[in-house]
Amino acid sequence: MQLPRPTRIGRRTFHWGRRTFIMGILNVTPDSFSGDGLGGDVEAAIAQAERMAAEGADIIDVGGESTRPGAPEVSAEEEIRRVVPVIERLKAAIDLPVSIDSYKAEVAEAAVRAGASLLNDVWALKRDARLAGVAARYGLPVVLSSSQRDAPVADIMPAVIDSLRWAIGRAAAAGVAPENIIVDPGFGFGKTVEQNVEVLRRLGELRVLGKPILLGTSRKSTIGKVLGDAPPPERLFGTVATTAIGIMNGADIVRVHDVKENAQAARMADAVVRGVTVYLGLGSNLGDRERNLALAVEAISRDLRLNQLSPVYETEPWNVAPQPRFLNMAIEAQTALPPSGLLDYVKNLERILGRAAADPGQPRVIDIDILLYGDQVLDTPTLIIPHPRLAQRAFNLVPLNDLDPELKHPVTGLTAAEMLSALGQIRGVEPYQETASD
Repeated sequence: MQLPRPTRIGRRTFHWGRRTFIMGILNVTPDSFSGDGLGGDVEAAIAQAERMAAEGADIIDVGGESTRPGAPEVSAEEEIRRVVPVIERLKAAIDLPVSIDSYKAEVAEAAVRAGASLLNDVWALKRDARLAGVAARYGLPVVLSSSQRDAPVADIMPAVIDSLRWAIGRAAAAGVAPENIIVDPGFGFGKTVEQNVEVLRRLGELRVLGKPILLGTSRKSTIGKVLGDAPPPERLFGTVATTAIGIMNGADIVRVHDVKENAQAARMADAVVRGVTVYLGLGSNLGDRERNLALAVEAISRDLRLNQLSPVYETEPWNVAPQPRFLNMAIEAQTALPPSGLLDYVKNLERILGRAAADPGQPRVIDIDILLYGDQVLDTPTLIIPHPRLAQRAFNLVPLNDLDPELKHPVTGLTAAEMLSALGQIRGVEPYQETASD
């Protein structure tokens, strides 16, 4: 299954599937369940955010109202008074996107004006549907979290999926872009201990929604109960365990209090689950070119973890004698194979799909090149990484630029956009339009 499209949050692009992202929790409330509420101490909030940034946070989530069961509701005016000064200071203090943890449209609007670039709604538009309008108006992403506090259920996963599907539809109807919707199963929100454990175990089922998944288990009461009524300060190791399990089951973001420890757990889990990010260039100029590419993509998606597909381009043959025009595209994927194993895999796939042994310049049913393998640099008699002619080949750079303009060449340090720009005017690489003859 192809992963969700990248999401722009603030000045950063989040490419889902490459690694797990860390959201650090910054509570500016006097009554946080976990004991970390900072109240009105703006200086303490900034210091904590700076520490979380240094420890590996990718997003800082600012909340001005406790979401613990039974907590008194806070007016929008009071919530704004708590969060806006902190967000304004964070904008200058750290180079990370700031999220506002609120279900109220007025609070979201004020937070966005202060510098927030992500909305985090624990009620998934059920308490204030106008929040979707704020996200749409500013072109911002929104996290939609499933809560069963207003309607407990017996069969938890269908209920979570149904509630999120409803919220996604409502956000889309308000004009929120598909790539700007993130889902959260709502660990702890109106669910029993057993249901929370089940949600964590079956987290991967949320992939049916086609959205990035945020998981927030940090210091929750379920962890305390599983650990024998451990208080919030003693739930760190339990939280770290849920982080690792959540990543194994599909989490893209983990929302945590203890950034350093959970970031380390995420890096370890990512190394096991995600492997290395690789970029493959696909081309065909013999036979049914479109079908050849489709068969290659289908096979790769079975054997590697597919992140993104570029559009298909029709291109002039490069540096070879006259022959039919190519269809070219690029793939971003994750693999646990070493470089030599990936080379063996793609060459075997070429043979399976009908490529016969021939000189490099001859027409071919399918051609699969390893363009980049993480940030590795390799030069052997059988394999050179990055691809030695990558910077000269527009038919590779154009689709790579579609996947990630900021993707860097590990030797030159140039981005895909910079390499493409250095080629000057691009000719012979056109978006592919299927015709009757194809």
